[in-house]
Amino acid sequence: LLGFSQGAALAAMVCALRARGDPRFPVAFAVLVAGFASRAPAHGHFYREPIALPSLHVVGDTDGVIAAALSRELARCFVEPAVLTHPGGHFIPAAAAQKKAYLEFLERFSPGQGQ
Repeated sequence: LLGFSQGAALAAMVCALRARGDPRFPVAFAVLVAGFASRAPAHGHFYREPIALPSLHVVGDTDGVIAAALSRELARCFVEPAVLTHPGGHFIPAAAAQKKAYLEFLERFSPGQGQ
């Protein structure tokens, strides 16, 4: 599952449902770029328990739309999150270093890797 910005906020809630065993969402892992935890009171239950689903959180140090602190806060809602920080803003980084990090994360889920 890949989510960017508001889509990453929604994807995190889907991850929470999946981690609780909801069969409607057959998600194995998530990549959340510029994500944040929803502040809506009705959404608080999504974050009460750690979300036990593999996740990669991409955080832009100079993101002027979703502050890096908000993306890091969302990452802390997950069990053992992988966090990729980049010096840019509100976009999906695609430089060589980030591509390498994406591949390393995704390789964990390729056939023959045990997951």
